[in-house]
Amino acid sequence: MSDFDYRAGRHKQPIWKVILKVIGALLLIATIFVGIYTLYARHRLNNFLKTATETTKETQSYSVATLKTSSFNEISRLKDKKIGFLSTNPYLEKAEKKLREAVDYRTGLENDPEALLENLRDGNDFLAIALESNYFDELSGETSPTSQSSETSQLDDLKIIYTFEITLDDEIAEGDETPSPLSEPFVAYISGSDSRGDLSQTARSDVNILAVVNPKTAKILLINTPRDYYVQLHGTTGTKDKLTHAGVYGTKMSKNTLEDLYGVNVDYTVKVGFKAVSGIVNAIDGIDLDSDQELTLKTEGKDPKTCHFIVGVQHVDGDCALRFARERKSYASGDRHRGENQQQVIEKVVSKISSNKGYLLKWAEILGAVEGSLEISAPFEDVSKFVRDQIKSPKNWQVESIAVDGTGSMQPTYSMGSRPLYVMIPDEATVAAAKAKIAEYLK
Repeated sequence: MSDFDYRAGRHKQPIWKVILKVIGALLLIATIFVGIYTLYARHRLNNFLKTATETTKETQSYSVATLKTSSFNEISRLKDKKIGFLSTNPYLEKAEKKLREAVDYRTGLENDPEALLENLRDGNDFLAIALESNYFDELSGETSPTSQSSETSQLDDLKIIYTFEITLDDEIAEGDETPSPLSEPFVAYISGSDSRGDLSQTARSDVNILAVVNPKTAKILLINTPRDYYVQLHGTTGTKDKLTHAGVYGTKMSKNTLEDLYGVNVDYTVKVGFKAVSGIVNAIDGIDLDSDQELTLKTEGKDPKTCHFIVGVQHVDGDCALRFARERKSYASGDRHRGENQQQVIEKVVSKISSNKGYLLKWAEILGAVEGSLEISAPFEDVSKFVRDQIKSPKNWQVESIAVDGTGSMQPTYSMGSRPLYVMIPDEATVAAAKAKIAEYLK
């Protein structure tokens, strides 16, 4: 049979040549698309890392409250009147100055939130009080880490007539040393607050984990410190406080307090929002969690869903992983168990990403899932190099988790004054063991 096409006036090409040309064209198109995606992914990575490393100044929110029965419904009505503040607030002067932008008032001081309330109710001195907004949550709060219901609110007779914010400086953070480069062993403080607002807002620290990272051995040590740990807040004297209250004064206060507890320099802080946990778990198609008891938990939000955990291993999505990490009231050991759950979630995420190269290729999607919910106090150039090194030469990271322990007790606290609150008195032997582990990983 001739290869000459008389109708077209040209030679017909063998079918194999046509197929090769089609394949070549498809490969060229694929190469172009891969190139475009790579450029896009790199651009997205750079944008994400720039956003994550451009840490914003933290803000502290205040509420001005009066009695519901009073005639003071506007801040202007408090001109020349006395407004009570907490004398123990490290940012007292800044808060006073900010409120004076709204009204010219006189300052009154108490060193105990309940003394502020008592003074206000007496009506002979304070006609209003100005408290950091987290205190209003605490004053309505829980008596123990496993209680299912809270006390009757002490604030039912109050009304909030004005709110304002101040921007925190680093004046209460002292002696910061030069951080270790990310190519060397370093310590990071992972902070997760109970705030549903912006990452810049101060709030009680719900998650307090030190991550000791050794890039040379590809090992990570996670140390959980319970939120109720009874510690001396950095820069304070006298009465100790629950670790969670340090977050009210800013992430630096939490970081410095943990440095004091463990005798170690914390190089970086990583602030994590709720969206980051659920987002990254969904981006890697869920994780397998091992529950030691059966649980039925509802997620938060407008459209809550039910997460059922059996005893043993089950595959969960991001919403249920977050709910698992936040639960404490279902456990006899309360916050101790929650800390273990949080560490397990971190371990499973790190293990799944580092052991599956397919997820390393999806890093643009993974980072996009946590965008806006993560802040890293490290230079952009250093973080960028660290991430690119992991993508270029993936390591199978090994994660070890430990926790310090203690004994439950009811004690007064620096932040809340003489009112006894549930705290955990540190077991010094477990703290010493944690210190030894940190030294081992930093070798």
